Amino acid sequence: MAITTPTTRYLVYYVAVFVATLWFFYYVPSGWIEALTAQTATWALNLTGYAASWQQADGYTTLTLMGQHFVTVSIIRECTALNVLGVMTGLILPLKASPLKRAFGIAISSLLLFILNIPRIALTVYLTAYDTWPFTLIANRSLETYHYPISFAFGVVGVAITVLAVSRWATPELADTLLGVVDKILSLGRKFGANTQASQGST
Repeated sequence: MAITTPTTRYLVYYVAVFVATLWFFYYVPSGWIEALTAQTATWALNLTGYAASWQQADGYTTLTLMGQHFVTVSIIRECTALNVLGVMTGLILPLKASPLKRAFGIAISSLLLFILNIPRIALTVYLTAYDTWPFTLIANRSLETYHYPISFAFGVVGVAITVLAVSRWATPELADTLLGVVDKILSLGRKFGANTQASQGST
């Protein structure tokens, strides 16, 4: 498949919209999505037979699981996939696609990222509350023992699934544009390197 390399002007526009979108999402209030995330993760744990509960008070959202260990975790902005949705929205908004297709792409991203985030939270809390092999071989286990590797794995897989789904069913322009943007940046980098070498060679 041939890669359509964007113009430098479009690259600047694409990056500017992407950065502006990230900035906007950074300031979006997250209390409502923290509550929805905690409530849905609690529902998922209860559905599988575990005694979980959640609450939101004084601006703090928590999820509690009563297992072998009594575990209470804080559900903060970073737990909600809101920032990742900001990344996806920033990638979709500046695409050369119709407003309807871009809106559909953002809607699919929102749904998929939220759905994929729930098992990540539920699994992390479950492993913290219950002694599960082979993690029992690790001494001094804590929430962080499971949080970082699970979040990394779900982050990589979740974003990959979301990009593929959006590219297939909503905005096919996404995959081609991302490849083109990367190719353009590499091309500009090679050009800058060649000019630098030529300048050094002439001195």
